[in-house]
Amino acid sequence: MKKNKRLLTVLVCMLTVLVMNCTVLYAAPAKDAKYSVDAQEIEYDMESGDGTTTGKTTIKHDGGTAVGQKGATFNSKKRTGHLYGGVVADKGDEHLRSQELFIYTDKFVSAVGNAVVIKGNRKLEAPRVDYHDDTKFAETLGGFARLSDTDGSWLKAGKITYDMKAGLANATGGVSLESKSRKLTGAGDTAIYNTNETGYIELIGNAMAVQDGNTVTGDKLRITNVSDNNSKSHAQGNVRIVFVPKEDNEEINNPAFAEGAVLMANGQTNFNPGFNMMDRVLQADFKTETEERKA
Repeated sequence: MKKNKRLLTVLVCMLTVLVMNCTVLYAAPAKDAKYSVDAQEIEYDMESGDGTTTGKTTIKHDGGTAVGQKGATFNSKKRTGHLYGGVVADKGDEHLRSQELFIYTDKFVSAVGNAVVIKGNRKLEAPRVDYHDDTKFAETLGGFARLSDTDGSWLKAGKITYDMKAGLANATGGVSLESKSRKLTGAGDTAIYNTNETGYIELIGNAMAVQDGNTVTGDKLRITNVSDNNSKSHAQGNVRIVFVPKEDNEEINNPAFAEGAVLMANGQTNFNPGFNMMDRVLQADFKTETEERKA
């Protein structure tokens, strides 16, 4: 009888720290969603839920799948984990790539090392991206961030926070942007980027935008309808506009630099941007400040 008890004790100890080769560990679901770990080798403490894997590791939970090429640590009871080595994760239309992935909860992860988060047409890149799946909110860390679209346009800054539900990104720290299809570039200290279909980009502090060689600068610059070729600009504070002369037979087509910039420079804010500024000048529909002083 005593011998049997000793044998049972040994078996329990062996099960407490279990090593499995080429197998799958399914955790008893404390929540509705299933949690599983698949790896070449798993060392698992059944009492605490702590585990360590080596080699290619797959963690599945709540409809998402994350794969690390070099291994992971995890806790099946807390639903936490740390995968490393060329991590790729997918859930619905969301795709993530990084060197490491920290899973804090089923709704909050950190992608570390050349992090890339893609949702729909837009891609967010940074040394680290913290992502909240429940609110669809991403925040970059590491001193560099880039938000781009499949149409080739991009926004760069020291830091970007991106509310994917609202389609609103806030960028700080040396902001620059480019839209090749609209021949538009811009820069500012900070920026607010509304990524919706008829959205806008607002550059704040040392703001500048260039389109077709024409330049507008000011303390604040808003470019509306950024997803449309008929974009318009609103400038405010210390506004300066420089136009490149056009040939007589060259068609003028620069809607981003509309009359809004001049009107705001003259202290007017309640207006709807209309025709291209160059069209208005050529039509002599309004006087410039220089003309008024001469009068």
